[in-house]
Parts: sequence; structure tokens; C-alpha cells
Amino acid sequence: MADMSADRGPIPLDRIDHFPDALIGAEPGDILTIFPNPTLITIKGEAERPLWVTTLLHGNETTSFYVLRALAERYRVTPPPRSLTLFVGNVQAMAAGVRHLPEQPDFNRIWAEGSGPYHDLVHQVCETARLQIPFASIDIHNNSGSNPHYGCVNALRPADLQLAAMFADLGVFYRNPPTTQSIAFSNFCPAVTVECGRSGDQLGIDRAIGLVEDVLRLESFPAAPPAPGAVTLYHTLASVVIDPKCTFGFDDETAGLNLRADLEDFNFSDLPADTVWATTQCPQDALRVIDEHGHDLTDEFFRCDGDEIKSRRAITPAMITHDADVIRQDCLCYLMEPI
Repeated sequence: MADMSADRGPIPLDRIDHFPDALIGAEPGDILTIFPNPTLITIKGEAERPLWVTTLLHGNETTSFYVLRALAERYRVTPPPRSLTLFVGNVQAMAAGVRHLPEQPDFNRIWAEGSGPYHDLVHQVCETARLQIPFASIDIHNNSGSNPHYGCVNALRPADLQLAAMFADLGVFYRNPPTTQSIAFSNFCPAVTVECGRSGDQLGIDRAIGLVEDVLRLESFPAAPPAPGAVTLYHTLASVVIDPKCTFGFDDETAGLNLRADLEDFNFSDLPADTVWATTQCPQDALRVIDEHGHDLTDEFFRCDGDEIKSRRAITPAMITHDADVIRQDCLCYLMEPI
């Protein structure tokens, strides 16, 4: 495996104008035999302005790989109705089956100002995209927890909302973190991030392929936003993190913070006040609520009642996960409200 340490030299960005034959029938574990480095694939289609599709920003999320493979099977010989540019991102992490390697940054947190080989890599990608003037951008991801399918937008323009509605009837608007691919691309084209359920969710794969195909056939976006009811849009209020000094588990009475086992069932559910989230033996706030500016809003959202942690007000959580690594690296979940 290539040395990806932070002090390494420039990261190669390969550029090709065809789908490799080896993609046909391949599996995620084959990735380094097909793409030894991050790669831009440009496929000429009937309409000039390309649809930009970003794949493999997280190595343990496999839906984007299967979308890439499906597009190779359909358009290896026959030109698509619109030109396509695909960015194949963290191939080393996919080979290892992890979100990112320990010495790497998160590949979806490096799309803002910064220096170093990883920022240089995505700056090359962004500059290529700006010159191409994309028709639209689709970034494909999976959730680590049980969530419905939804699209995330970073601008409330009609075209961005149409993209989200074309994927699912549930959407999220966010501006934080500001370092994601879709925020960077929303500065110069309509952009959506699609969350396709857990890796291996066939319906999520089919929906993502369907969205790409629909946008490839689209001549232009409607000038108006989607019809009322076509997409229910939430925005992020804050994230919920676990105090790093607390041990935690799900239905684990030995843990300092014992989260209820069915917590994932709360995703995108409107919960009333006084909903019990966990019991705690930790001396400090085990669950903390942090907004996009770093302000601590814990007292606004949670309270302790004996050893129970309850919601203080009605809230809608999303992206709750049981994955301990994701919880420690990112957060337990986000708190949302409808727009």
C-alpha cells in the first residue's frame, strides 16, 4: 500500500478518458488493481456540459463503487446522453475497508482552504470542475446507522432542491461542516450529496443509479422549486457528541453512558420532550450538544432526571449510529428541525 503519511509528497491524480475494462464485474476489494491512485474519468456524451459524480470519498461506503461499476457497464462503449466526469477518491481506504486510513484526513473534510498533499489533490479536482462548468454534481455516500434515504443540499436554489427531490422525498440543508465536496461544488453548480442507507443496501444503489441516469437525460432544471410535498427539508441545529472521558455502549450497564439499544429507530422521527436517551454514571455531561459555531447547547436539549438523560424539548435526530469509531471520530447524531 502506498505511503499516505501527512508529510509525504504530492498525491498522484490519474486522468483517463474511458472506463477501465477491469471495472466490469469487479468488487470493492479489487479497487487498487483498477485505480492505483485517485482518478478523474472523463466520458464524452451527447450533451457537452458534464454531470459530475464523486465516488469513494469514504472507503467503507460501497454504494458509490457499485454506481461507478454500473455506469462502466452501460457506457463503456455507448456514449451517455450527457458527458460524465467521475472522481474516484480514497482508493487506499476502500482497499482497506475503512472510512480513511489512520494517517489520512477524512476525504470529505478537505474541500475548503488548506495546505498539504490532500488539499492540493482536491484543489486540482475543483479547478478541473470549474473549467468544465458542470451541469450538476452528485456525491454518493452511505450512512453507518439505519436511516431513510435522503439528499443533502447546501443551497436553497430551485435546481439544488430539484436534485434532492429526484433522489428522495427527504432532504437536509446544511452549511456545516464547510469542508465537504458538495459545499465546494455548490459554489459553481447545483450540487447534492445522496445518502443511500447502509453499504450493501440494494435499494440505495438502485436509487443512486436512477438519479444519475435521470440527470444525464435532463436537458435543464425547472426554474421553480419542487412542488409542495415533493421533498421534506430539514436543517441541522447541532451535533450530539459523547464526552471523550466517558465510556459508552448500547444496552450495556457496565458502560459509563448506557445508550438505549433502539436509539437508531429515532432517526428522522419527531421525538417529544422527556424522551429517555440513556442512563449515565458519568460525573459530567456525557451527551453534549454543539452547534456549528462551537457553542455548547446541551442545557437547551438535554436534562438529567436521576440517572436518566432525557430530551428537554421536542427534537428530530438524524444519522444516529452504533459505530463506535464514527461516534468518536465524528458524532453520535445530528439534531434537526424542518425548514
